[in-house]
Amino acid sequence: MKLVTLKQHPVASEVPNSFAWDAESQQSSDRWKIPVEDSVVREFRRAVSGLQLNQDFLENYRNGDIALPGCQRLADQVHAELHSGSGVAWLQGFPAPTFSVMQMKLFYLVLGAAMGQPMGHYGRLYDVRDYGGSHTTERIPVSQTRAATGFHTDSSARNTMPDVVALLCVQPARSGGESLVVSGARVHEELRHVNPQALTRLYREFIRDVVTPGAGTTSQALINNRFPVFSQGLYSPQLSFRYMRYWIEKGHREADLDLAPEELDVLDTLDDLLQSPRFALRFKLKSGDQLWVNNHVVAHNRTEYQDDPRQPRHFVRMWIST
Repeated sequence: MKLVTLKQHPVASEVPNSFAWDAESQQSSDRWKIPVEDSVVREFRRAVSGLQLNQDFLENYRNGDIALPGCQRLADQVHAELHSGSGVAWLQGFPAPTFSVMQMKLFYLVLGAAMGQPMGHYGRLYDVRDYGGSHTTERIPVSQTRAATGFHTDSSARNTMPDVVALLCVQPARSGGESLVVSGARVHEELRHVNPQALTRLYREFIRDVVTPGAGTTSQALINNRFPVFSQGLYSPQLSFRYMRYWIEKGHREADLDLAPEELDVLDTLDDLLQSPRFALRFKLKSGDQLWVNNHVVAHNRTEYQDDPRQPRHFVRMWIST
């Protein structure tokens, strides 16, 4: 067994109030549910009507390549909600049946590029589909299966931190596949109130299995891939929440440094809060809808799903660095 020092980080003294919502308050708010106005759709339709779109076009698109002031205003609205509001935005009302899949992807990419830099670790636009595998037996992300993901933030790599994670719904599942979001900031404050000892432990480093492309797969890379669940100043001046339990447990097991019973108890406590109906909000995206989350403060999840073989579930994920 290698000698590993798991550093203890200081607990944040406060978190932004706007990020600390619960399921009831978020559900009753309309601010995070952002409609795509008809004027924005018309502007985009005119701009793309003569374009020959392909994968190369999407890979090479940069912000401003197409003059779309309405899309820029919409992106600014989403950005404000992610960074100064609740940390989550649900775009609704894009008329998906009147556009091709490639055009839908471009609209989505235009918004993302207007907010920051699309990251390419899995490709700028990563198709989320069930490929028939299992993340428990193969070194693949859960997004490539139909399983429930569990509440998590994206990227298990210490040095790869998407600031924003987005999902475009091209085709919803026949059944299941509902989206869930939870405020890590609200759970953080609940722990501060009911179990400060557990909160302090979550500021201590955990080893994560290495699955993000480019992070390295050697034993030393695994040992180095350790960071706390909660931190302040490590990835953001404000609170950062980085969590996916499966990769924590697997990382410690692969490093021959199994979690102690009291550490598992802390993770159980955290999971109970994340899954509580008091905090977790559930909804289902329609074709054309987009979900945007601040990956520092909002964890997301999806329920297990069943596909229609003729129209399998198809989402498109984008990571944004701001």
